[in-house]
Amino acid sequence: MDNIDTEILQMLRRNSRESFAAIGKKVELSAPAVGKRVKLLEEKGIILGYSLKINHEKLGVATKAYINLRIHQSSTLRTAYNQIYHQEQVQRCDRITGEDSLCILGYFKNNQDLITFIERISQYGIPTTSIILES
Repeated sequence: MDNIDTEILQMLRRNSRESFAAIGKKVELSAPAVGKRVKLLEEKGIILGYSLKINHEKLGVATKAYINLRIHQSSTLRTAYNQIYHQEQVQRCDRITGEDSLCILGYFKNNQDLITFIERISQYGIPTTSIILES
């Protein structure tokens, strides 16, 4: 990987739909040359995929929160992770080190939706919730 690849990655990180022609102008390569480099970065596993940014507020999300969950018993960790990860409100669910076992990022319609979610996951452990005020 060279400086041109690094610049291509930075441009794609800012806008994954940026055209190869626009990237090429910035890095002084043709659009096909940029396309080949991107394909190589994908084949090497450096680019794993592309993502979509969504305005969740326009979809009815009013409350966003981080929830750390301290699992009751280590034997329930895998079960808890699998059950929580697939909930529609969950954007991320990470296994973490320390006293807490899981860190969950959730998007909720309102505070009542958050309360219902917390009550549901409390069967697995003790939740600590931080509501996101601004991001």
